[in-house]
Amino acid sequence: MMSPGTAHASLKVGFPSVSCRTLPKPCPRLLADHPEMLDHIEPRRLGPHAVTVDFARAAFHNIPAGSAETFEELVIFTGKTGLVISSTADGRHQFLTGIKGRENDCLILFRHAYGKVSVRLGVGSLGADAHVGFLTHGTFKEAWHATYGKQLEMRMPDDKGFWTDLPYEATQLNELQGIVWRGGTLCIERITLEP
Repeated sequence: MMSPGTAHASLKVGFPSVSCRTLPKPCPRLLADHPEMLDHIEPRRLGPHAVTVDFARAAFHNIPAGSAETFEELVIFTGKTGLVISSTADGRHQFLTGIKGRENDCLILFRHAYGKVSVRLGVGSLGADAHVGFLTHGTFKEAWHATYGKQLEMRMPDDKGFWTDLPYEATQLNELQGIVWRGGTLCIERITLEP
């Protein structure tokens, strides 16, 4: 008679399995690369009021790879690739977007912790699967995430189907301190933060 551990081990068979390509690990290494930027946030304080950070107001045009930029209530870190501010042909939408289609690695920290976050995203021409995660204050672990798959047919930013809102409401004492984005080329038009 086999022991339970032996029986379990005998069930392991060498059948091939199907799995998706894993995305890079979350952002603690970006924080390790730029520890001085933590001086710009107050993780133990809730934001005093609701605020909408609109990238149409950005005074910068690009954020080089491996650097950081402060913008209103945000501190933005880049990984292997840089980010740029771009706009639609008619100028109706201005947004933060990546330079390369699949190697984006971005961390957006909030200066204060917030209970509700809503991100206006463009997901019409990703170039590759994209991952967006909401980070809890203090631990910077992902409280929740969404994955957007590469679409067969690319859409233009002027198309209504290009834009979507991604909201998240945290439970009390688990407020949010940031967003991580990895993979495909998202377009972030604005971020709304509420206490």
